[in-house]
Amino acid sequence: KLPMIYESKSLKGKTFAQISPLLIEKYKKERRESELEKGRTRKPSTINRELQILSKIFSLAIRYGVTDKNPCAEVSLLPENNKRIRYLLDDEEQRLLSVLTGPRGHLLPLVVLAIGTGMRRGDLFNLTWEKVDFQRGLIYVPNSKTGRDYSVPMNEDVRNTLRQIRSTIRGDGYVFINPDTAMPYTDIKKAFSTACRLVGIRNLHWHDLRHTFGTRLAEAG
Repeated sequence: KLPMIYESKSLKGKTFAQISPLLIEKYKKERRESELEKGRTRKPSTINRELQILSKIFSLAIRYGVTDKNPCAEVSLLPENNKRIRYLLDDEEQRLLSVLTGPRGHLLPLVVLAIGTGMRRGDLFNLTWEKVDFQRGLIYVPNSKTGRDYSVPMNEDVRNTLRQIRSTIRGDGYVFINPDTAMPYTDIKKAFSTACRLVGIRNLHWHDLRHTFGTRLAEAG
């Protein structure tokens, strides 16, 4: 059985010959607009998978001589854009920073730089002092995806944070060192999740700090 067909007012009880492209379009609209629990609606990708299953059914029916056409072939799929969009709100930032102390204190400079530069987590972990130019106020980011550096200007918070760290470290090694291993950080997901939970911030991932930087940059023109 296919639940989505049995639930559909447009297709329920219809024979292959009775199902037209127009009925498929009505089915598509019906599935898109019907509400699920808590007022949610189905994602376009979910409906597209259903349409693809229907199309496969018709293809099999044609192969076995049950029908001679596939109405799904004349119906376009919905544009899929299920990309998650989330950024840190101003009040959430203050709450988050307030708990980045003690056992979570190592997160504070990382969070400040992530919000202030838009650097990816891996690029922060790989940042070395030779890439930090206090005179020009720039960070030359070693992009882990392309392998080529790109420059990011420091705002006041970023500059002050880096100067504070620099006052305790010599040499051109890594900027962020895990004191427990004396090596660069490899993962901070658990500590970050705990910090968010403590202040009631939901559905925030580390990469959303990068989105926060981009959003604020756009707002600033």
